[in-house]
Amino acid sequence: MTEHLLEDAAKILIVDDDRTMRLLLRHALERDGYDVNEAGNGVEALSLFGQERPDIILMDAAMPELDGFEACARLQKLGGGADTPVLMITGLDDDESVERAFYSGATDYITKPVNWAVLRQRVRRMVKERRAERHVNYLAYHDSLTGLPNRTKLIERLERAISRARRTDMKMGVLFLDLDGFKLVNDSLGHDIGDLLLRAVADRLAGCLRDTDTVARLGGDEFTVILGEVHSDEQIGRAARRVLEQLAKPIEVGGREIFVGASIGIAVFPSDGKDVRTLLRSADMAMYRAKDSGRNNYQFYTPDMADRALTRMSLESSIRRALEHEDFIVYYQPLIDTSSGTLCAFEALVRWEHAELGVVSPGEFIPLAEDAGLIGRLGELVIRQVCAQIKEWEGEGLDNVKIAINLSGRQFNDPELVNTIKSILTQYGVRPDALVLELTENTVMQNAEASIEMLDELKALGIALAVDDFGTGYSSLSYLKRLPIDHLKIDRSFVSNVPDDADESAIVRAIVALAHSLRLGVVAEGVEEPAQIEFLQELGCDVLQGFYFSKPKPAQEAVEFLRDRHRCLLPEAQASVVNLSAKAS
Repeated sequence: MTEHLLEDAAKILIVDDDRTMRLLLRHALERDGYDVNEAGNGVEALSLFGQERPDIILMDAAMPELDGFEACARLQKLGGGADTPVLMITGLDDDESVERAFYSGATDYITKPVNWAVLRQRVRRMVKERRAERHVNYLAYHDSLTGLPNRTKLIERLERAISRARRTDMKMGVLFLDLDGFKLVNDSLGHDIGDLLLRAVADRLAGCLRDTDTVARLGGDEFTVILGEVHSDEQIGRAARRVLEQLAKPIEVGGREIFVGASIGIAVFPSDGKDVRTLLRSADMAMYRAKDSGRNNYQFYTPDMADRALTRMSLESSIRRALEHEDFIVYYQPLIDTSSGTLCAFEALVRWEHAELGVVSPGEFIPLAEDAGLIGRLGELVIRQVCAQIKEWEGEGLDNVKIAINLSGRQFNDPELVNTIKSILTQYGVRPDALVLELTENTVMQNAEASIEMLDELKALGIALAVDDFGTGYSSLSYLKRLPIDHLKIDRSFVSNVPDDADESAIVRAIVALAHSLRLGVVAEGVEEPAQIEFLQELGCDVLQGFYFSKPKPAQEAVEFLRDRHRCLLPEAQASVVNLSAKAS
């Protein structure tokens, strides 16, 4: 966009009442490649200025009806007029006339009779300076990556939109967009792909809105839309739905398809704010509500969001302090071997017992930690606590403990991950095979080739690997076969309704068969009913996990499972089936 501005032929407006002079000037300037227009007097020049928007003006001083001095002075009061250079052409060379020319707003002057070589050089210099000025101005008001207006330009346009809405007594909407999952794309595929994705998103946003609307990029993966002169909230809602529909379609970047959604917050003038600052703040708070509501949706601002935003800010500050003081603690949920009904491992689940708020749900603080860029520190803290706990249990004679730990996408894409884990294992003297690292299906498949390389490095340490929430993402079988993993974990959403739901039962059956065909173990999460256990046993699912056996417990309570690890935890009927099967074999 910037290059296009600079390559267009410069537009020059000649203002002179002498037709012969206009012809001579046109001939000289068109020969140099300029786009030339003419006006016969000052009045005509002011009228043409708004239509033509010339780069520079050549203005004769002595003209009837409205002379060049007065025309130049009036030009300063027109939109953009004060920024347009004027070369005054005058037969007067006295000091008073020169001073009057500059006082009227002229940039330079040249006397008659015209020295054509001097004229052409003056015009060339003025055009070059004008273009440089416009280029600097463009950079100051536009995002260099996408070409969209930046924050400065957005605020300027939003002020104009508010003024217009007041005059016309109409509504005006502000949409605040934050892309869902962009950090994962940036971290896993690299900043070059991330930049291409942002450009593609900018094009889609501009393409699905009206020409009169403004799309701006505030930075990172945040965009803002101004919807001017709307009649109703429903009209704004339709625009938001249109944006979500466009962003839901796959975007081809760098030879691959990427899926990205958006969380959209909406503020409406005048109900949600009557000035720029309040409207942007209201839309921002509504955007966070959209994220908290599951992402890839839009939310209108409501007054209660202000209190929620303050709570969110307070929580984020508390998370930082809790990380510094290591106030997060790890709970342990048992994993049960299906064939024996006994404990085979734990899953480590982080918990936060806030001094004032009590127990804060992971569903609240983990997304906050991700948004604040703190999830990597939190993940490392969990690994350290788990290794320290393993060492403590081993000191009590409770050996061969296996603990599964969830890795976030940000952790997994940290190039120092392997070195960090190796250092922690060495520090606490823990065997690598005591750990199982779990990654979500989407994290692994976002950049499968890079994932394979990282997983190979982790596997080389002797750590077991599992794909968590399997069935909710978009795995490619060809890549799945190449991943050096040990287990698939079936997402609890599929387990919760088996065996009653035929469709979900079929999905679970297919996942178990797929895993076993790839010689992988299968863990079923969310087990709560004896009927689920019986169904999963019949399928040959290897490991069970869920509230039926135990909720996550702090280490001092979980240790009881270790001390009694040979006790069968299956329901009595299923335990009998297992024992009979064992005798028969």
